[in-house]
Parts: sequence; C-alpha cells; structure tokens
Amino acid sequence: MNGKLLLTGIATLILAFGVQAAGPEDPGLPPPPSRKGERQGGERRGLGPSMWRAFTRLSEEQRQELLKLQGTDPDQFRTKMRELGEALRKEEQTRFDELMKLVERCRTSKDEKEKAALKEQIIGHIRVHYLDRLEDNKRQLEEMKKRTRELEEELGKREANVDQIVKARAEALIRGERPEPDNHPPKPGKPNRENPMDR
Repeated sequence: MNGKLLLTGIATLILAFGVQAAGPEDPGLPPPPSRKGERQGGERRGLGPSMWRAFTRLSEEQRQELLKLQGTDPDQFRTKMRELGEALRKEEQTRFDELMKLVERCRTSKDEKEKAALKEQIIGHIRVHYLDRLEDNKRQLEEMKKRTRELEEELGKREANVDQIVKARAEALIRGERPEPDNHPPKPGKPNRENPMDR
C-alpha cells in the first residue's frame, strides 16, 4: 500500500510540473511520438517552441551567425532552424522514453529496494527536465528583455523626433507620394524608398 501511495505522489508531482510550470506551448514533458505537428504522411509541419528553445541554447556567436544567414539565405536559415528543433525534440523524446521505462519498471517491481532506487532515478529525470526548462525560460526572458530595451530605445528616438517625422510625412503626401499604411514614414529630408512611387 505504501508503494502505491508513493507512486501516486510521483504521478501527482509529474502532473504538477506539467500543469503549473508549463504553459500551453510547454506541456512539461515532451509528448509521445506521432502527436502534435505531424501530417498524415508522417511529415512534420513546424517544430514551434522546440526550434526556438534550441536557438536560445546556442552561444551568442552561433545565434549571430544564424541571424546573418536569415538575412542572406532565408531558406537555409529555416532548414537550419528545423534541424536544431528536430534534434532537441528527439533528445527530449529519448529522455521521455527513458523516464517512462523507469516508471514501468517501478510499477511492476516487487522488490522494495529496487522500487526505491527506481523512484530516485525517476525523480532525478524529472528534476533534470524541469531545471532544463527553467534555464530555457530564463534565456527566453533575457532575450525578451533585450528586445524590449531595443524597442524602448527606438520608441524614445521616435518620440524625440515626432515633430520632424510628422512634418516629413505631411511633405511627402503633399508631393504626391502615397506610402503604404505599414511603411515607416520618410526621415526628414530623405525620400521614402519603400514607396514604389518614390522610385
């Protein structure tokens, strides 16, 4: 009876990690194969969060190289990103399979010492996975903070130059230029190169 109680506690722990610490894109542990993201022929669509988690695990130098590749060869960039995501997904799937084998051995074992050792291994697997996800979240947060700082700087520049930007937009419209709604306004004294009428 005590073994069943401990297994129930471990299952609750697994669910708690998966539900509380995980968002909709982070199910706690990777799903078993042949689920989300697969088409009928077995071909995977996007890898979603796996790809970006793998990207954040790269060194700053590796990330910068990939970002340069994105500008020069977007198709190659997407291919490399898919490869990174797929490698991480496979690594996580392997760890998940190992965990589930340990759980099954623990459930079927009749030897209490063996069960106790297996439970410690199960807890170790879950701890490693959970700490990996925490590190991923920290890296993602740092990326978001960096991007926020960059956006705040850009917003500050725009706020400081609002009068010049508005006047430049008005002058461009009066000259007969018709910029697309999502184009940036021309800088003062410079034509809007994004506007096809300006060429």
